[in-house]
Order: sequence, then structure tokens, then C-alpha cells
Amino acid sequence: MSEKVNSIRILHVDDDPDLAELVSTYLRREDSHFEVVSAGSASDGLDTLAETDIDCVVSDYDMPERNGIELLEAVRERDADLPFILFTAKGSEDIASDAISAGVTDYLQKGVGTDQYAVLANRVRNVVDKWRAEREAERTKRRLEAIAENSSDAILTVDSTNTIQFVNQATEDLFGYDPETLRGDSLFTLIPERYRDGHRQGMERFLETNDRSLDWTAIEFSAQHREGHEVPVSISFSTFNEGGERKFVGVLRDISERVRMEDELRERERRFRQMAENIQEMVWMTDPTKGEVLYVNPAYEEIWGRSPDALYEDPQSFADAIHPEDRDRVEEILDPQSTGSYEEEYRIVRPNGETRWVYDRAVPVKNEAGEVYRTVGIASDITERREREREFDRVVELLDHTERVADVGGWEVDPKTGDAFWSDHLFELIGWEGDRTPSLEDVVDSYVEEDRPRVEAAVENALTHGESFAIEARLQRSNGEDRWMEIRGDPHVENGEVTTLRGAVHDITERKQRERALHELYDVTSDPDLSFDEKVQALLRLGRRELGTEYGTLSSIHDDEYVFEFVDTDRETIQPGDVVPVSATNCELVASTRQTVVIGDVERDAPEETGRAGFTEWGISSYIGAPVFDTGDVYGTFCFYDTAARADRFTDWEETLVDLMSNWVTVELQRKRTTEQLRDQNEQLSQFASIVSHDLRNPLNVAKGRLELVREEYDGEHIDAVRRSHERMQDLIDDLLALARVGEQMGELERVNPADVASDCWRTVATTEATLRTAISRSVRADESRFRQLFENLISNAIEHGGEDVTVTVGELDDGFYVEDTGVGIPEENRDSVFEPGYSTTRNGTGFGLHIVNQVVKAHGWDIRVTTGARDGARFEVTGVEFSSE
Repeated sequence: MSEKVNSIRILHVDDDPDLAELVSTYLRREDSHFEVVSAGSASDGLDTLAETDIDCVVSDYDMPERNGIELLEAVRERDADLPFILFTAKGSEDIASDAISAGVTDYLQKGVGTDQYAVLANRVRNVVDKWRAEREAERTKRRLEAIAENSSDAILTVDSTNTIQFVNQATEDLFGYDPETLRGDSLFTLIPERYRDGHRQGMERFLETNDRSLDWTAIEFSAQHREGHEVPVSISFSTFNEGGERKFVGVLRDISERVRMEDELRERERRFRQMAENIQEMVWMTDPTKGEVLYVNPAYEEIWGRSPDALYEDPQSFADAIHPEDRDRVEEILDPQSTGSYEEEYRIVRPNGETRWVYDRAVPVKNEAGEVYRTVGIASDITERREREREFDRVVELLDHTERVADVGGWEVDPKTGDAFWSDHLFELIGWEGDRTPSLEDVVDSYVEEDRPRVEAAVENALTHGESFAIEARLQRSNGEDRWMEIRGDPHVENGEVTTLRGAVHDITERKQRERALHELYDVTSDPDLSFDEKVQALLRLGRRELGTEYGTLSSIHDDEYVFEFVDTDRETIQPGDVVPVSATNCELVASTRQTVVIGDVERDAPEETGRAGFTEWGISSYIGAPVFDTGDVYGTFCFYDTAARADRFTDWEETLVDLMSNWVTVELQRKRTTEQLRDQNEQLSQFASIVSHDLRNPLNVAKGRLELVREEYDGEHIDAVRRSHERMQDLIDDLLALARVGEQMGELERVNPADVASDCWRTVATTEATLRTAISRSVRADESRFRQLFENLISNAIEHGGEDVTVTVGELDDGFYVEDTGVGIPEENRDSVFEPGYSTTRNGTGFGLHIVNQVVKAHGWDIRVTTGARDGARFEVTGVEFSSE
């Protein structure tokens, strides 16, 4: 509870705002009398000195524009004695020598930790106390010399007739009269007219009765100045006899300044009350000797919830409102016998039961005898601040917990000083041992030699160019273990300069291990040189390594029998082909539930399964297995197990890995079955094609030959109708044969030029007056025979629907090609139907042409869509095409 006493105003000059704020905070924390004014440069500091009274300057050395010594020289030109402390991280004998030569008061080198601020605060107090003492001593010396040489008080003597006998030189300064002029003049010269009668009567009464009507010491009244205005004075006089005559000697002191100060004090008191009664903080004053409250402002009621009058009547109510858990501690410092200042934070309970936090600080006020006779203070409601601090603590705790859950550590580096900050979890991540915080260089050196240049380059680029980075590198912990880390850095740039580099480090070792396992799984399953059996065996080895189990098996289930098809183990207890009852194994659970089963410890996680022979006879204590399906039915299981129980259950990743392997086996089994079915279908299609080619074409050829013989003997419209029917049958046979062969196995892909194929097909199709344009230069990889079928049918479709003079264009797309005509186009509502077998909009069309096109596209793994051409005709776009690089 107190106002500032003996405050020290410090000008702190430093170009680093974060450091300036830190220094300011610690200085104020070290001494509540400190008032710190910050400046970001020497120029700003000089401007502040010109505008503000400063007791001490604390300056950094290394600053832009002017360094600390240049600032010191500029300050000394203005004030040769103002305390100046050079507080710098760059310490050297040369700098210290230059500073001393320039007149520095003290020199302090920055260190590590917060103890340095206590040292700095002590230096500031010492130099300011010394400076103030020297300044006060100088003032006292000058005052004493002035008194000795020429008193500022007017001294005069008068006789009983009020005639001035003597005046000193100070009289002229006080009243404007030359001392020689006043000698022999009446005292009334110096007394305003309104006081003269009273003075005369008092003098006469005293001379007659020797009776004083008032005390002659320090009488205050107004005297008359030579220029006519009045001067407030304090006069003390006494009588003495000289030559048998009663005379009077008086000392007149000009109290104009005191009167002015008293007026100013009254004005200040008025302003103080105006301020105190309108601020949010509670201002108070007590008499500790009597336990009385002398003053409290209205804010008391706002904070305490009680009226000031109630506090005046019962000062104990102040302490009674303190929270019971804080009361003993606070009452001890509020004890009237306590004469020290204090700063305390405590809780109070308002009459409505609401609890509020207050920050209370007070200082004792001493009288001239050095005794504490007043305590003054100020109390602030800091409930919101405490709530913010509590929220901040929660955030810090949450951040620390989040770091540990996410396995991420945070860091921050000051580019100028190289100072670093590391979160607690980062220490754990990098395995750093020791009390000191590692520097940036220490951590960079912790990365393995092959990865270190990449880390150094990323950090250097961030510090130099302000670019963020995210890299992966291996870090070697203090125990020799290598861990993969993802390092991210985000520089903070101000005015084009990196002021702070912050980042995070995430341990991604497990992720890297998973990625390696997935890459290996992909390499195995996609290797065309490995057989199915070899791939399964490789997956079992991979699974055992990742899961750390003794056994890995792919088994099939046939009724009640469990057959080991593939086995990977270092033991000889199980061999491929072995058969056991399915009920003896945990795989029965997999088959019955059709789901993955995970058991880290049979006794702990699945005690109901301890009766199986797998546990009682073979000792299988941990198990993970997934079902393998074939045409929707359970084929068997892909599983891993061990005779040792696991302390923890299998992880989600381990379960996912087993599921991926079992799914691949399921897909491969299905693919093998589908391949066999396709092979049977192809054989059937070949038989159908043979029938169409031989058993249908031969009779048709005979019929066509006989029709020509009939034409030689007869001629008529019926013969033409029969000829057209024969041609229609021929078209159907050709399209059916082509459609059947589309389903045959794809031939070898080779380099094919679409423009050349289109031109060849154009010559084999009856195009009459139609025109072909090609605008494609690149070649594609395709089965040339099937590719020709595609173009023959697209060109025939364009001629059939576009007319004899249609223009057909073959053009290039980014990932394919298109065939476009200038015909009538295909309505949007029909575009999904054109590829269906038998769909045709012309009387003579078979409806198989575009279906054949679609089958050829699908056989190559391409896509096709119908859209509108440049001239509103039909446009077929084929995409997903692989262009030849040759």
C-alpha cells in the first residue's frame, strides 16, 4: 500500500525491443522505485533526455546509427555528471577503456541468466544515490556560502519612534530600496497603509505596558515594496537597549515562494483528491500509531464492496474482508508495529460472497524525527489479471502436455546473440544431458554427419533470407541411438531483418519405419519377377520383423482342419503342409467373426481363449491375424504369433500392416480366379468366332453367289432387296466377329502413330466425298490391331451419320487424342447410351461399332467421352493414353 518514494527514472537504450522489455521488467521487479523509460536507438534516447528528467542512463553498446560510447559522448555534452552505465554483451578492454575516457559512470557486461539484472539494479541504485548526494552537497554548500556572504533575509533595527536605524543589503533585494536610502526613514515606508494604525497602537501599548498582544516570532504579514506591490514576509523581532534607548531588531524573510508553494500544494491536494476519487485503484492513508484510517478514496467501495464511512468507523473491517486463507499472512504485514514497505497479492471476500484478487503496496512515511507516523498505499483489483495468468498457466501446461502427446519439442533462437531457448520436451527428444541450455551449434552437431550439412543450410538460409524450412534428418542422441526428426523453422522478420527464429522438432522415427515397411510391401507385391509363393513368403518375413513375432503363417481352413500353406519361423515346430484342428487355434475366431483378431496377452486380454491347445500345448501367448477371402468366403488367415506375451497390445499401425497383407492375398487369390474365368471366356469367344467365321459366312457366301446367277436370268426389285439383306447379314457377321475378338487377350503394346493408322483406315472405308484431317504428331503405345478397330469404327460412324461430304478430324490432347466430325452431333441425353451393344439411330446400323470402340478403349486402360465438336458435330475424346517417348 504506497505511493512512490525516492523513485529513480532510468532511461534504457537498446535496439532489441524484446531484450529492452525483459530488462525493464526485471529492473522494476528488483526495485519498485524504478521507473524505466525505453528507447530503441541513441537518437531516441537523446530526444527522451531533452524532454524528460532522467536519473540514470543504461545503454547497450552495439546499436545502429550510434553505439553506446557515441551516445555517452553526446550525453556528456549536455550533462557532465548524469549517471551513465554501459550494459553490453560485447565486452573488451578497448571498449571499457573508451567508455572510461568518455566519462562512463559504470560498466557492466551482460551475462547469462537473471542474476545479472539484480547486479544491474544494484549498480543503478548506487550511482544514482551517489549522484544525488553529490548534487545535494553542492547545493548545500552554495546555500551556506550565500548565507555567509549575503543573507537573503532582510535585517533591520528601528527605534521607539519607528525610525529605521540599520538595514542590510538583502533589504534592497526584498523591498527594492537602497539600504542607505532607508536609514533614517520611517518603518511605515515598509508597512502597507492598512496595517499602520494597528502597528502604531501596538507599539505604543508595548512601550507603555511592556505587554505583547501576540508572539513576536515568525509573524506573517505583507510588507510594502518600493514599486507599490506587497511582499509576503515572515518577521521575528525582539527588543534591546542601546544607549538607554529601547530599540527593536527584526529579521524579515521573504516567504513569497513558500506562499506560492503552499498555494501550489493546496492546488496539488485538490488535484490529488480529484485524481484519487476518480481512479479505479484504491488510495488510502493510515495512522499506524493509532490504527486509524485517515483517508480512503471511493474506489474502496468498488473493490471491497463496502463504503469508506464504514471503514473510517471500523478500520478492522479492512482486515476482516481478507480471505481466511490469506488473512494471517496479510495481517502480519499490516501490523502497526511494522514499519517496512510491502507489496502483496491476496484475496478479499465482498459482502455478497464474491472473491476478488487485489495487489496492495504500501510505504511508511516518516516525520522529521525519523518516526513512522503515516502509511500510504494503493490497492488494485487484479482479478482479471490473475484469471489471465491462470489461463496462461493452463495454456502452458496444455502446450507442454500437447508436446509430449505429439512428441514435438519447441525451440527459439536469437540470431544476434545466438541465445537459445528449448522446451522441456525438446531436451528429452534430443537426449540432452546437463544443466545448461544447448546452443544452436550444439544441436546442429548432434545430427549424423551425412545429414548435418542439410540442417546447417536450412538454418543458415532462414537466418539470412528469412525463409521457412521443413526438413527431415537423423539425430544421434547422447546414448548413441539414431532417431529421425522432422525439423521446422519459421523466422520472424522485421524491417527486412530476422529478429527471431522459432521452430519445432518432431520425432518421426516410427513414421519412417512405417514408410520403409510400406515401401518394402509395395516393392514385394509389385515385383513382376516374383511368384505368388515368393511374395507371400517375403510378406511373412516382413511382418515378423515389424511385429517382432516368432511365427508368421498363411493358412487355409477346410471344414474343421487348419492347413499351414506358408510358414516363416526360425523354429522347426511348424512346417508347410502341417494340419491341426482349427479349434486349437485363435484363427477360428478370425474365421467365425470374419474380422481381424488382436490379442497382446491371451491371459490378460482374452482369458476365455486359454483353453485352446494353441495356448495350453504350444504356448502361444500373443496373436494377431486377419481373414483371407476367396469369392466372399473365408479362405483362411494371415497371422503372426509368439510364445511371449506383449506388455502392450498390438498398435493400430501393426494391425493395419497385417490387414494390408491379408487384403493383398485376398486380391491375389481373386485375381487368379478371375484370370482363370477370363481364360475360359476367351476360349468360348474363340469358339464363337470360329462358328461365325465358318458356319455362318460359308452359307452366306453361297447365297450371295446364287443371287448373282439369278440376276443374270432375272432382274427386279425383289432381287435388290435380297442383295441388301445379304449385305446387312455380312455387316452383322463382321461386327459380331470383331466384338468377339475384342474380348481376346491384349497383344503386345507397341509404338503406333494415330495419324498413320487413321489414314490407312480411311482408305479401307467407303468415304465417298468425305475429308480426313489429322492434327496429331505424337505416337502412342497400343495394340495396333485393336487400335485399327477403334479408328475403323469411329470413321465408319462419322460417315454413316455425318453424310457423304463430312469432314473428320483426328487431333491431339494433353493426355490422348480425339476424333471429331462435322455431322449433326449426338444429343446430350443420348451420349450415355451410344456405347451400349445394339444401340443405333440408323435403319441399317448394327449398333455394335461404338460398343467395339468402347471395348478397345477399356482394354487399353483408357477413358472415352462424347462431347460436341467445333462445328457442332460429334467429338470422341480418348484420354489416359500413354504417349511413346521414342
